[in-house]
Amino acid sequence: MTAVPSVPSSDVWQQFLEADRRGSARPEIEESWVRSRQSGVDPERLDLADAAYDPGALLVAVGSQVIPGTADLLVGDSASVALVDPRGTLTWRWESDPALRRDLQQVEVEPGHRYVEDGVGTCGVGLSMAVRSASMVVGAEHFKQAWHPYTCATAPIVDPVTRLLLGSVNVCCRAEHTNRFVMAAVVAFAERLRSALREAATPRQRRLVDAHMTYRGLPGTTVLTLDGEILISDGGPAPGLPDRATLWSALREAGPSATHLTLADGRVATVRPVTPGRFEDGCVLIFTAFAPAGHENPLHNAEAEIIREILVACGGNKTAAAQRLGMARGTLYKRIRRYGLAEG
Repeated sequence: MTAVPSVPSSDVWQQFLEADRRGSARPEIEESWVRSRQSGVDPERLDLADAAYDPGALLVAVGSQVIPGTADLLVGDSASVALVDPRGTLTWRWESDPALRRDLQQVEVEPGHRYVEDGVGTCGVGLSMAVRSASMVVGAEHFKQAWHPYTCATAPIVDPVTRLLLGSVNVCCRAEHTNRFVMAAVVAFAERLRSALREAATPRQRRLVDAHMTYRGLPGTTVLTLDGEILISDGGPAPGLPDRATLWSALREAGPSATHLTLADGRVATVRPVTPGRFEDGCVLIFTAFAPAGHENPLHNAEAEIIREILVACGGNKTAAAQRLGMARGTLYKRIRRYGLAEG
């Protein structure tokens, strides 16, 4: 169980602001304080600007149904649960205590405000976005003095279909009520939301995910799975590759029987249909490491391409690939390392 962090007093926060004294707060908090100050955040003013947000976003639609029915996760009798979009804007919230709702409104914690480090300084949402993991900010760890009476813990929510960040979930309580269950609660809320999002996925979306999971992680490859509406990649949009609409248009032009797709820059992807014989269900594109022509030995290029093709055909199973290639497994591993096919 996560322990309650050692929380600096308001004096420690004040000494940091006035004399840059460090070493008394958690390292991640002091690093966030430094970033906040460098961004020009005023720690003594609440001047949050309004931000546009989508109240009908998928995370809100699912979260607003799940969260009120899971109050057993909350810490004590007075807590707030909020949903935040990928830009750090609060989009929806729910409180177990009307008095807490009123108090949070007084310190500008409400839908339509953004909570990123370079805008409001150290807070649960901003810190979680900065370190890309679940985070908790307690009392005087907040950069803005008006938020010292509160504790907030935040966890990111990734779409189980597209693998893109949908936003985050935040649990807030009064600082004096902070205990080890605060972080546990936000992590549990995040997992329940992810489960609900998986259940809300359509059969078409599940087919895409299943196909993507079959081919992802092959050595030396970038795998994209797409149809006319969705693109799935492990790290979001793949750098240097066309967007979904461009790729889908190229696939349609190549035709449903295409086994390879060649892009304008010369990169070639192996094409695998999500459902054999049904092009409209989507396709998996498997891109191998791309090197400009003439920079390697042509024979090595040819051998590397054959090994890539066999690895793809065997679903990444190196034992099966070695058998099909007619070489020892150890030899295959040497070839994988030689041609840079292995990750890392």
